[in-house]
Amino acid sequence: MESVFNKNPGYRPEAEWRRMLGGLVESLSAHTGIRFAPTSWFIEDHPGYANSGGCVDVRGPVSPALRLEACGVVCISVNHGQAASASAAVLLFSGGRRVLGPDAQEVVVFRYTPNGWVDHGWVCGECGEWEKGQYPTDARWQRAEPDTAG
Repeated sequence: MESVFNKNPGYRPEAEWRRMLGGLVESLSAHTGIRFAPTSWFIEDHPGYANSGGCVDVRGPVSPALRLEACGVVCISVNHGQAASASAAVLLFSGGRRVLGPDAQEVVVFRYTPNGWVDHGWVCGECGEWEKGQYPTDARWQRAEPDTAG
């Protein structure tokens, strides 16, 4: 996954973004023990632009018996010539309804490092992005897209 941290990658076609993001999803699955699968992709990379990035929405079963699932997003962000990073935000749902963490914390955050994933635990979402009111159900993650990156 060394190419994830390349701060001067040049333009990457969508297939390359999907390959890199897919690798991060696999490693996050191994790290958490949750078998995440992609549900949608968002890639923004244009030749000559100062920034590029890609995200994949993911979903995976935590406990089918409890109807508990983890849904979230895995992202790579590049500020060309300055920095490149990867992270994941995971939300929990039971029976399709949002479950909050201790002290009503909203999301579990992970950062990807050259040594693998680092857990930052339950946190309040940045800028209100992951507030319960924004995502009271798992509707955003309902439709799974096939991974066409191969």
